[in-house]
Amino acid sequence: MSFSEQLSGLKALFSHSKKIVIVPHKDPDGDAIGASLGWYNLLTNAGHTVTVVSPNDIPSGLVWMKDSHLIIDYSQNSQLGLEKIQEAELFLFLDFNDISRTGPLAGELLKSTAPRVIIDHHPFPNMDLAQIVISDTKVSSTCELSFKVMRSIGWKLDVDAAECLYTGIMTDTGMLNHNSSHAEIYHTVAELMEIGINKDKVHQEVFHSNSLSRMRLLGHALCNKMELLASGKVALIALSEAELKQFDYQPGDTEGLVNYPLSIDGIEVSVLMTEKKKDFVKLSFRSRGNVVINKYSETYFSGGGHRNAAGGEMKDRLDVAVALLHSTIEDYLRNNGW
Repeated sequence: MSFSEQLSGLKALFSHSKKIVIVPHKDPDGDAIGASLGWYNLLTNAGHTVTVVSPNDIPSGLVWMKDSHLIIDYSQNSQLGLEKIQEAELFLFLDFNDISRTGPLAGELLKSTAPRVIIDHHPFPNMDLAQIVISDTKVSSTCELSFKVMRSIGWKLDVDAAECLYTGIMTDTGMLNHNSSHAEIYHTVAELMEIGINKDKVHQEVFHSNSLSRMRLLGHALCNKMELLASGKVALIALSEAELKQFDYQPGDTEGLVNYPLSIDGIEVSVLMTEKKKDFVKLSFRSRGNVVINKYSETYFSGGGHRNAAGGEMKDRLDVAVALLHSTIEDYLRNNGW
């Protein structure tokens, strides 16, 4: 299906008022929530009845966005979330490429016969999951792709929707520091600015409003927990559940932490492991230039993502995950042209 055909199909689905449920991925980040609230504001203004159902809670640094308080956290209010899913006449799946990324919501979502639309920028989307799959790995973020779709259809964004999309672009590119070497992203940012967003407010809320406990956690991670592997080319930070509790961890507190080691001269790969609960480790990977890290994540940590930015997980102890990385990362990189 061509992009124009996808747009025509999307316009048809939105042609009359519907009960729409928007779903981001589990452990949602700025791009997932920014896209969700951007679409929420746009579609609500267009006369639809819209609900955002998140598999779990959203980062505290994103609750300033308009209508974020209306997001249903399925992990805390499954009954209401289930009611909205069962009532839905259309689903909008944002920033994920497979139903497994919705965690506990997956089974309930698959039970519904309502049409589904995917808008996402990750590789290898499940084309059988939705009637319309709008996927583009060349864009920086689902928020950038969402703006392209909205603009192509001719919809007008208000400032609230525009600020949500701008937030997602900034968080997924680290303030345009990575995955931002295509001209279109700067045209998009310029158009969002022309709508009237308050860029300074977004940056203050997202990047410069840290809690004291978060700053201490970041300091602990960088000073006491960062180790170098592969002759100083790989940085690893592994944070235990006990350490997260020690620093009063809140969702979003480790957002962006994986990027810090890449600012050190000579480091090509950065890995962050966080033990969110017993026998469950979440991983984030970042790399520079030609170092392809998503294949490593897929091979060893049930993950995936982009060439230079990927995620993964392991259902085991933190020390087991650390040992696996120690024993595999250097050989993997060497065998893949490093």
